[in-house]
Amino acid sequence: MRGGVRVLAVGAVLLALATLSFGLSRLHLGAWAVPVALGIALCKAVLIAFFFMHLAERPGGPRLVIGTAGVFVGILVGLVLAEAAARAWPTLPPGPFPVSRLPGTERSGPPRAAPPWLPLP
Repeated sequence: MRGGVRVLAVGAVLLALATLSFGLSRLHLGAWAVPVALGIALCKAVLIAFFFMHLAERPGGPRLVIGTAGVFVGILVGLVLAEAAARAWPTLPPGPFPVSRLPGTERSGPPRAAPPWLPLP
């Protein structure tokens, strides 16, 4: 019966995390929206892996594989973010018209991705 209580407790925590994720999606968190959502998703993935995929009961090998895969995913995400932060601004080649910035790029700093319905600052 102890295993059944554990499954119900983990299921309740997963339901609470899903509710928290939904509730926070309705708030405007600005730059913190993505890190908070990824943190909650990581917590849910760890709970599912350890309890429903039985990684908590297995020694060594499977845990090492999952941990190594997580490290490599973290490295790849870090490299993508570093590359995006180091991108240069596009320039306009000289032509018969006066050179001016493209509409929406009047700000300084690195470019950022924005949903199409939000104007760039």
